[in-house]
Amino acid sequence: MSDLYTLGAFLAAIVVLVLLIARFKVHPVATLFIVVVTLGLILGMGGEGTIELVKSGFGNTLANVGLLIVFGCVLGKMLELSGAALKITETALKMFAEKRVPWAIALASVVLGIPLIADTAVVMLIPIVSALAYRTGISMMKLGPILYIGAYVMTSVIPPGPGPLASASLLDVSMGEAILYGLMVGLPGVLAATVYLTTIKTYVAPKPEFVEHLVSAGSGSGDGSTAGSGGDGAGSTGGTDGGEDAADAPRVSLLGALVPILAPIVLIVFASLAAPVLPEGSWITSTVLFVGEPTLALFLACLLALPLFRGRWRDKETLNDLFESGLRIAAMPLALTGVGGALATIIRETGVAESVAGSIESTGLSPVIIPFLVAAAVCTITGSNILGVMTSAAIMQPLLPALDLSPLVVYLACATGAQIMKHANSSGFWVTTTLSNMTVGQGIRSIGIASAISGVVGFAVLYAMIAVGIV
Repeated sequence: MSDLYTLGAFLAAIVVLVLLIARFKVHPVATLFIVVVTLGLILGMGGEGTIELVKSGFGNTLANVGLLIVFGCVLGKMLELSGAALKITETALKMFAEKRVPWAIALASVVLGIPLIADTAVVMLIPIVSALAYRTGISMMKLGPILYIGAYVMTSVIPPGPGPLASASLLDVSMGEAILYGLMVGLPGVLAATVYLTTIKTYVAPKPEFVEHLVSAGSGSGDGSTAGSGGDGAGSTGGTDGGEDAADAPRVSLLGALVPILAPIVLIVFASLAAPVLPEGSWITSTVLFVGEPTLALFLACLLALPLFRGRWRDKETLNDLFESGLRIAAMPLALTGVGGALATIIRETGVAESVAGSIESTGLSPVIIPFLVAAAVCTITGSNILGVMTSAAIMQPLLPALDLSPLVVYLACATGAQIMKHANSSGFWVTTTLSNMTVGQGIRSIGIASAISGVVGFAVLYAMIAVGIV
């Protein structure tokens, strides 16, 4: 079978993958399965051989990352329902002067983007942000996208976001490295996007239903506490399940809200950094590696989140409901991750990797640009940064030896590329645009451009890190 035929089949498979998802709205899991099986058959693996490879790739991938996705989704749901997310936001707002409100929202969004997907963060916190926009006169075209972009970037670059989890597993990047270096490329992207959004001059008022309680009160200052009044606003105007659940939740302390988020990060990163310098085989080393193992660290984080519910978590039905709500969220990422692993296996075993690598080398392009462009294309066309991160990682994983690329570099290139760019085919775009009272054009000018800026800046930082030998 010629290299030209193999390369043509691979490119056709990618085109079909994108068309089925973006144009014909076929479910991504079904689309990936169809493409994987068809590619295996076309490239001569046979029916039985293709299915065996699919099952092997699916199972091996989920064996590495399945429980991580489950516990990550459970943790995110627990923080949402406990009111921890609202507490973090209120505290961030109190830390900044009124004119620095956009930066307070950016800080809260970054922290909440670690356990929560961006759409959820927006739905939960848009009542608070809308109340702040009303009080300060700051445009929702600034504040709404800032609320979204911080969480969006974090969901793209670091675990326990389902995309980064799957990508790190496929590329065999340790979770400690994924978190540490992901923050190094992610935070500058958030900073640059926020700077851009703060320069927007167009004024967009908040949706009336989020501020009607302030209008009817006849004052713009409430009780004098911006964050506190914002919290009341969330309770009285949150027209979403997330807002209602958080409003009904018991009040939590800032420490209690932060511990479940930061504890697994500290444990995982510390284990990664300490393992090489600790005495091999000692009980200290074994203990550090045990509690810093990502699956256990995330499970411990779920346990640390239980006290946020006060006495309610001791009720068996409530406890089971918490875990089941997280498991329902985990189903989609689990299926996508498994089928993405199957795609990587087919690419590796059919000779596609060598053909694609040869074609890339002949173009003279720097190999690190390829995963960035693939991830950007998938995200822009399908509207999903999670799919962009996972699909590009699945495509690139078999190419690593031929292209002489570091798995960590490819992981970061996929993560930054998958931020580009959010527009009208994305649920996050519509959630933020609608709840921020923006038009589609205003959404493109704010969310769309900001997401492109964050991805390009993150990739530029990665390139600089490569140049100086950090990665």
